[in-house]
Amino acid sequence: MRTRSILLAAPAATVVLALALAVAIIGVADGAKRKPIKGIDVSRFQGHIGWNQVGKTKIRFAYVAASRGYGRDCTVVPEECGRDPFFDRNYHKAKEAGLRVGAYHRAFAAGPDRRDAKLDARREANRFIAVVGKVRRNDLRPAQDVEYPFRRLDEATLRIWIRTWVNRVEKKLNVKPIIYTNASSWGATGDTTWFANNGYPLWVANFDVPRPLVPARNWAGKGWTVWQYTSTGRARGIDGHVDRNRLMKGFGKLEPR
Repeated sequence: MRTRSILLAAPAATVVLALALAVAIIGVADGAKRKPIKGIDVSRFQGHIGWNQVGKTKIRFAYVAASRGYGRDCTVVPEECGRDPFFDRNYHKAKEAGLRVGAYHRAFAAGPDRRDAKLDARREANRFIAVVGKVRRNDLRPAQDVEYPFRRLDEATLRIWIRTWVNRVEKKLNVKPIIYTNASSWGATGDTTWFANNGYPLWVANFDVPRPLVPARNWAGKGWTVWQYTSTGRARGIDGHVDRNRLMKGFGKLEPR
């Protein structure tokens, strides 16, 4: 009887051990899955980047500037406006280094009325589209950088400007952009939740804090997709400071759609 009991108990013990091991493996995998993915964003202001060196780090994605304004309208560093002269090199070299890459546009929204806002937004969108050309295989969604200063725009007109730009880019590139902003800049839209409710993921900027302040009621309950957590980061292959980013839940929301 004792021998029979031991033989019967052995398979049960094996099953329990297997289940415990499976739970442990799932827990480890789940923890790894939630680990933030590291990224950077760069522009002409980083100069010549050694992307082969960046590719040897744990940085897995990069947003690279394609354009600022449309050419003559940049109220910040006005001499550096229009097409980013480093875009082509940054885009191709970052991909060659094994990074996922997306393009972004630094907006300089202006009014004062709805007609002028739409015209200005289309000009900036057209500049971005002309530089980027198309969204290619394994690219990340394009991004619109919405931040101060805004010229002669009330809340409603600024919302029209942003919507005109994203609609134009989506129509021409066949991809819904993501929106980069911060809580204070987004407040100038009236803290609208329209973009969150209509499928535009959030890339939020909030530096040197434990967790970001997310506008538009935590982006209508959806939270942030990318967090730019510092503007004074460092990365191998880049001289000086560089913006550092975290992507918490994988590339799913950044895949073109």
